[in-house]
Amino acid sequence: MVEWFNNLTDANKIAIVVPVVIAVIAGLVGLSKWLLGKKDGPAPEGVIIPPSIDPNNVLDRYEISLKQLGQTEETIKNQQETIRQLEERLAQSQIMADTGRQQVPQPTQEAKDLASQIEDDAGPYALALKAIAAGNTKEANELLDKTQKLLDKVQEQKDRAQAKIYMARMQNTSYAGRPQDALQYCDKLTTLAGNDTLILNGMAAVYYENAEYKEAEPLMERALNIDEASFGKDHPKVAICLNNLAQLYQATNRLKEAEPLMQRALKIDEASLGKDHPNVARDLNNLALLYLDTNRLKEAEPLMERALKIDEASFGKDHPNVAIRLNNLAQLYLDTNRSKEAEPLMERLLVIFLQFTRRTSHRHPHLDAAIKNYEGLLIQIGYSKDEVVARLKRLAPEIFESTDKQVKEK
Repeated sequence: MVEWFNNLTDANKIAIVVPVVIAVIAGLVGLSKWLLGKKDGPAPEGVIIPPSIDPNNVLDRYEISLKQLGQTEETIKNQQETIRQLEERLAQSQIMADTGRQQVPQPTQEAKDLASQIEDDAGPYALALKAIAAGNTKEANELLDKTQKLLDKVQEQKDRAQAKIYMARMQNTSYAGRPQDALQYCDKLTTLAGNDTLILNGMAAVYYENAEYKEAEPLMERALNIDEASFGKDHPKVAICLNNLAQLYQATNRLKEAEPLMQRALKIDEASLGKDHPNVARDLNNLALLYLDTNRLKEAEPLMERALKIDEASFGKDHPNVAIRLNNLAQLYLDTNRSKEAEPLMERLLVIFLQFTRRTSHRHPHLDAAIKNYEGLLIQIGYSKDEVVARLKRLAPEIFESTDKQVKEK
């Protein structure tokens, strides 16, 4: 029987041993009663429930394994009760008086009697208790080491799953427009992130959103180093990390540090993904905006135009990503006193946001800003307020019927 247990896979060993180990970790008697069905209600806090197992009978896998060996359900419960009682008796060690020597706690006779009932084919935890009762300390330590390894694997899996839940909560909160509330999950993920660059970048993004750049920067640098070591310095994952770090440098007015990172990211994506990939459009856009910040408008314009063409081909001319490219190019035209060239671009992006609003029945988050910018541009070009109202009504009468009064009052 011992050989049978040793030949099991780690997964099966975990399935058999973990419920017993958990009984000690989560609370001895109370948890044991719950495991044996003697206590109604949910599992005590801290219990790891294996997937696809009824939480009211977490011993299912253990029972199935023993039943395959010909054990009855009653025998299984008796063995579990023996282990539970042995845990209690070992916790009630007695101090033996010995004149002139140090008093050493000893297992009670009851503990020794219970230990003798543990079968040799029991799991490593139960055998460790048996060894403790018998005074076989070296054997007990070896068996507890074996049990600890099994539990560590379960804990590792639990930590990974917990990290995914925190990540999802953090993303959900951030996407809901509450970046400050998302910070709490960064704190929770700190000890769980390990070398997972998705988590590191996710945390960094939340810190970045909250302008906590000192917290974001080391996470971005760490993610970059990990991905470079894991995938090589010319991998698209590395390009993402480079872009993230470059955006932070730009936000902290370190433009000379940001530019080579952006250029490197662009080179990586063009070589690995092709010159017409959406990631290349992202890289072109980021580099162009950096050129705007350094007053290099002639260098920025062809990059923006190319990014626009890539996204139009990739997503279609009415996609929200295209609207972002249209807005950036229109702003460049405005900065170079080309208002009439900017006007059709701003009308296009407004139409895209209107189409999104109609299609989803949810107002696009940038719609109001697009309306305001378009109104201002039309007035700047020389349109009267009546003409502005007429244009807006033509684009979306269901939204702009009440705009007449609003515009005229400005």
